[in-house]
Amino acid sequence: MNDPSATGHQVLPRLENDLEVFAAALESRGASTADILDGRRLRTERGRTLVIETTLAMVNAGHIPTNAEIAATCGISERTIFRYFPDRDALMLALGAEVYPRIAHCLDLDPPAGDLLARVTTLVRLRIELVVVARPFSRAIELTARKSPLAATFLDLRRERMRAQLREWFAPELVGRQPSDVGILDMLLSSESIGQQREQFNDEELADALVAAIMTLLQRQS
Repeated sequence: MNDPSATGHQVLPRLENDLEVFAAALESRGASTADILDGRRLRTERGRTLVIETTLAMVNAGHIPTNAEIAATCGISERTIFRYFPDRDALMLALGAEVYPRIAHCLDLDPPAGDLLARVTTLVRLRIELVVVARPFSRAIELTARKSPLAATFLDLRRERMRAQLREWFAPELVGRQPSDVGILDMLLSSESIGQQREQFNDEELADALVAAIMTLLQRQS
């Protein structure tokens, strides 16, 4: 299989533990991630857990809450929130560590066994699942990326991982292809595109349409 690193692209390392993958990728870009791995211990603290779960629920409902709103919903003081999370980036990091293990399988770099149709069908369904599970959190990240270097790093990681996955899963079909073909494939399977299309079509309709479009693209003579 082609080595994506040979093309000058960075990919997330293959590690067994999901949080270690997440932490390693962020650290490679200069982010401080001590709380990610230590979070497995901190997760047992009831107050910290309550803040994380409450914030994530509010984000999933389509609202990016202020610390005051989080505190009011949790029934605690803002000062208590700052004791757990000294700034918004620390809270965002904790949310990312909560979400990432739920969607890590959707970003697996190792393709399943099977022909092209099987690989395309599997990847399309994984990308739709990724949007269903992570879209609210991703949207919150997108809205804060201009002001938060950490949020911008999250977005960069997502883009790099998704593009690396395409190169790995369709390595034989992409040999000799024009960059525009790879760009179209990336666009069709992007979280933004799938999120928009889900507003008009149900997931089965969307999956069928994406599979047909991608098969046509990858089977076309280069």
